[in-house]
Amino acid sequence: MSVAPNITGLTNKNLFLVEFQEPYTEKVLRDESTPNIRSLVYSPKGTYLAYRTDKKAEIIKCADWTVAATINGNVKDMFFSPLDNYFAVWEMFLITKDDPQGKPNMHIYKSANGEKLASFVQKHQAGWEPQWSSDEKLFAIQFGGKIWIYHDGDFTRYEYQYQAEKLKCFSLSPSPAPNYYFSVFTLGKSGQPSLWRVYKYPQSGSQEPILSRSSFQADKATFYWNRRGTNVFTMTQTDVDKTGGSYYGRQTLSYGDVKGNAGNVGFSKEGPIHAIAWNPGNWNEWVGVYGHAPAKATLFNAKCDALFEFGTGAWNAIYFPPEGNNILFKITFIYELVYFHNSVSLVLLGGFGNIATGHIEVWDVRGCRKLGACSAPDTTCLQWDPRGETFITATTYPRLTVGNGYKIWHYTGALMHKRACVEKEVLLSITWQTGNFPKSELSKVPPKSIQEAPAKPAAAYRPPGARNKPSTFTLHEYEKPHRPGQNVNAAPSKQAIKQKEKREARKARKAEERAADHSPATATLPPTHTPAHTPLQKQPFTSTGDPEKDKKIKNLNKKLSDIEKLKQQKAAGKALELNQLAKIDSEQTLLQELEKLKL
Repeated sequence: MSVAPNITGLTNKNLFLVEFQEPYTEKVLRDESTPNIRSLVYSPKGTYLAYRTDKKAEIIKCADWTVAATINGNVKDMFFSPLDNYFAVWEMFLITKDDPQGKPNMHIYKSANGEKLASFVQKHQAGWEPQWSSDEKLFAIQFGGKIWIYHDGDFTRYEYQYQAEKLKCFSLSPSPAPNYYFSVFTLGKSGQPSLWRVYKYPQSGSQEPILSRSSFQADKATFYWNRRGTNVFTMTQTDVDKTGGSYYGRQTLSYGDVKGNAGNVGFSKEGPIHAIAWNPGNWNEWVGVYGHAPAKATLFNAKCDALFEFGTGAWNAIYFPPEGNNILFKITFIYELVYFHNSVSLVLLGGFGNIATGHIEVWDVRGCRKLGACSAPDTTCLQWDPRGETFITATTYPRLTVGNGYKIWHYTGALMHKRACVEKEVLLSITWQTGNFPKSELSKVPPKSIQEAPAKPAAAYRPPGARNKPSTFTLHEYEKPHRPGQNVNAAPSKQAIKQKEKREARKARKAEERAADHSPATATLPPTHTPAHTPLQKQPFTSTGDPEKDKKIKNLNKKLSDIEKLKQQKAAGKALELNQLAKIDSEQTLLQELEKLKL
């Protein structure tokens, strides 16, 4: 396997490889002599690449890009098993006069040579995919209200059958041997709740679930297992939200574990659940994006306790690097040189689809630190590279018919490469080569961006009466990132204010010193004009011997110091309030009072 992963893309003209190094040369794998290439897919370990046309599917070895197997047929969907050993394809189920019963349309092949191992009838494309355990010891497939489980690649006879009325879907956990688990969702009969259950496999006696949850508001369900296969979330949803709260139906998220603990997940903001994702690098952490716009994102532990609030933003998607990629960086885009040490865990929050801005933020999950942000409008596809150092965004056909192309981003947000489709060319698909690759210098030193800083957008029109005044209008109330229990709106302490003033004064002093260093000749020139305002020089305090007078003198000095700051702000062009202007007018009175006290 090569040192760096390749990028594989598919257009209406060819299938190509992009070498992941300057100048990002494209190598054609299949040209127009192989017409109508519909899609492509890599095997999880990166051993094979497969593509399909209207007449065949072809498996290519990634080691030398030679053909491993050719499978004839009008394949409509395909994927590889977790360890790359098996290749599953689905074709349209057809009934003809010669064959009124129809032929098997779902097939299992050996990836290495294309040998057919098994065939099944799966009439519908939705839910046709069989499932393997992470070690490929178990193979499970659903037929209506039945689930058949096969062992050790022997497809001649199933070893176990689960049967339930109105069985809608199931999910095999990624847990390793010998503790396998699977979850099922069954639709309730009239007047009865729908159920989702978790079973241990193989059963030791009766077919009793280790946990069971019911819901009267569930027409379909999606399961989310963590990396170890010990915890699962179930997203149930109705086809219609009778309360009118959501066009897409009412959603409910519940959790469970293999010890039998279960419950419903509550969120701190009302609205739809846009996305949830387990951290591949930490089985005990997950992130959820939820709520009405602007959506809120939160980091939770497996017990659903909030660990960190990312705040609110234009988000509806979550992307973790493969395997958690505990690497030497974090993503979000700051344009400066950053070096990280030891491993950290990344999460990318994005807003795509109906969120036109394509806003992206990358966070350090361990340090709860935002590292940068960028914008990739019209993104229909986003994918991390296997090393977690870069990611790719793309605009693809037929989701969008214009502006097709792809961009490669460094984790610091620097745009490394972009490619736009030419006339009469559309991008159908693009993906990274999967597999394990060594880290590169990109994990330590960010490259120079090829993209110039975006131009400052034109300010919104404001009527003359509102100009030069602070705007009080806000479309949304955005929440700042914080830890649970922390008051983000609390006023800063007196000590924090004092420290801020000291920092600002230090910066101003350094700026004056730099200005004096750059123009030494001007210091010796006599003044040619009288300045409109001479800053008041602060004199050291001298006690009068009377404590009451000393106290009044200190108060007057403080007021005069505040007036001096206001005069500087006024000279800089800042609009002052009426009470602030009145303070400036009272300066002479205060000076006269101060002189009397010093006599």
